[in-house]
Amino acid sequence: MRAEIIDPTTEPVPADWEIFRKQEGLIAAWQARALTAIAWCSTSPVYLGVVRQGGQVVCLFTGSADGPSRRRGYAEPGSMPPVGWFDCHLPVGFTGGFAFAAGLSVAERAEATAAFEKAVRRRLGRRCLGVLYRQVTAETMPVFGRRFRPRITTAPNTLLRNRWASLDDYFADLPRDRRRRLLRIHTEASERTRVLRGACGIDAARASALACATVRKHSPYAPPLPVRYFEALGGEEGVRYFGHLDGDRLLSFDLTFDDGRRLVTTVNGSLDVRDGGRRDLYFDLYLREIDYMISHGREGCEFGKGMAELKQRFGSELVPQSLVIAAW
Repeated sequence: MRAEIIDPTTEPVPADWEIFRKQEGLIAAWQARALTAIAWCSTSPVYLGVVRQGGQVVCLFTGSADGPSRRRGYAEPGSMPPVGWFDCHLPVGFTGGFAFAAGLSVAERAEATAAFEKAVRRRLGRRCLGVLYRQVTAETMPVFGRRFRPRITTAPNTLLRNRWASLDDYFADLPRDRRRRLLRIHTEASERTRVLRGACGIDAARASALACATVRKHSPYAPPLPVRYFEALGGEEGVRYFGHLDGDRLLSFDLTFDDGRRLVTTVNGSLDVRDGGRRDLYFDLYLREIDYMISHGREGCEFGKGMAELKQRFGSELVPQSLVIAAW
């Protein structure tokens, strides 16, 4: 196997990237145009990795070259910190920055990973100390968790497994006080706002601005998700938006991806109440996604990292994840 490392800001992404993504049913967060848009607005240089066997793509990787401290400005194309790591992660979402062909065995996946690491060393040079594999689960640990590789437990993902026939059944399973509060929030959101559900479009500029304002409440120097990111996803299969509008004004939204099996939540934004937003719309977004999951017969919904206790109140379980350090 042989791997190729690509800087999407200066080099064309091979056409077989998209062919593989669609064949393997990867969520649209792996789309080449979307990743390229993120790369242009990242504080760390973003790279893509393609592993081939006999000319056929068998694995994709993505991540960024990070140093001990993050820049406040955008990274220059092709740049590398004085010393650092290749941080293997999907820039948007809570899954790992690796995707293997379904037919590969564990041994073949490990071989593809070794080819990728060799290509990273060749491309980034001695200043790169190794690869940090994030969002490694029990299922993927045999590929990355080899001997002498430290493993660090990180924040868990959260997953709500579908076991209901309707949203009413879901509400009936909740404790009484929680059921009453969530039913009130859900009803008020329906009555007082215009609701976005599933396969609908969204104004890319408004979504970008709202997502940026939301993340910068907690991280003032976080780079924005550019307008081009949302534009790239427009009309893409499996892209789902849930949200609320007051007239044409976007009050809240959640960008999710439907791979036919699960609904995967990613970017969200919510207008502050002081700026004309509404309270509790964040909770209603969960309820809209749960309703979609049930009505479309999906196995579950991934609500991502953070606020694990709150998400458990909706019935989610914790899915352990680890960071694996592959030092040279």
